[in-house]
Formats: sequence, C-alpha cells, structure tokens
Amino acid sequence: MRQKIIDSDKCTGCKSCELACIVAHSPNEDLKQAYKDGGIAAIRARCRVGKTSDGSLFPEHCRHCADPACARACMSGALSKNQAGYVVCDTEACVGCFMCVMSCPYGFARPATGEKRVMIKCDGCSERDCSACVEACPTGCLNLGDVDGQEDTVVYIDPPQTQEACR
Repeated sequence: MRQKIIDSDKCTGCKSCELACIVAHSPNEDLKQAYKDGGIAAIRARCRVGKTSDGSLFPEHCRHCADPACARACMSGALSKNQAGYVVCDTEACVGCFMCVMSCPYGFARPATGEKRVMIKCDGCSERDCSACVEACPTGCLNLGDVDGQEDTVVYIDPPQTQEACR
C-alpha cells in the first residue's frame, strides 16, 4: 500500500502542500484559473500545516485509518475505503449530515465551502501517480513509500505533539 511518509523536522511551513491540494482539486487544475474562479477561497485544502506546542510547524494529513471512524459514522454509505487503502467520499451519495466531521479524531473530514453540503477529505490523489502535496513539497518533508507493519496510509517519522487548539 502506498503510504505518505512525513518527516516533520523538514517542514518549513511554506504551505506548498496546501496550495497544491487546492489546485489538484480545482475543476481544471490550473493555479491562475483556480484563483480567478475564487478557488483559493472556495476550495479547501485537504491537508494543512499545523503547529506543535514548541512552535514548530508540520504537515497534517488524513491518516486513512485502518478502521475509519468517519466511515463508520457515515449514515449514507458515502465514505468507504478504496482498493488503494484510501478513505474516499462519494459526493453524490453524501447527504451533508457531517457525522463524519464530528467523528474524525484528527479533524480531516471537513465541510466543503461550496454551495453543495458535502464533506471533503484527502483522497490520497489515488488517481495520480504521486500525491499533489508530495510533488509540491520543496524540502522533501513529504514522501511516498511503504512502511512495514503500518496499516494507516500516513506515517510520521517522530510524530509531533500537537496543540489541541490547532485541531
């Protein structure tokens, strides 16, 4: 299974991962057009840069948990794990109840900012060869690979201790 490997010590907080996510999930994947269409405000990044208790910055991503609480809470069945191991949302089936938002322990199931009441979350860019956030990371903080014995799709090297206010 393809896993996102995060070395938080290399994160500079540049937010290139967030911008790349916004562009990758915009209708035409073009930065200038996404900005013109209001994409920067209308499309939320599915990842974010967080802050530790000592002020260090690090990228936060959906863990695509082995037993995802968000999918268990989904009353419409819109959330499921795909063959690649990513928890994905069928936005046509989503009824916008946001039980997934309330049940995600990491805060990565979030309401979309558009007119349609659906949730959004990282889909692992499973339709791409490489995740947009990984491609955009200038420091090599984000990588893709396999980690033995890990079921989740996101693996932190020396996981940071986050502040609750950052969630």
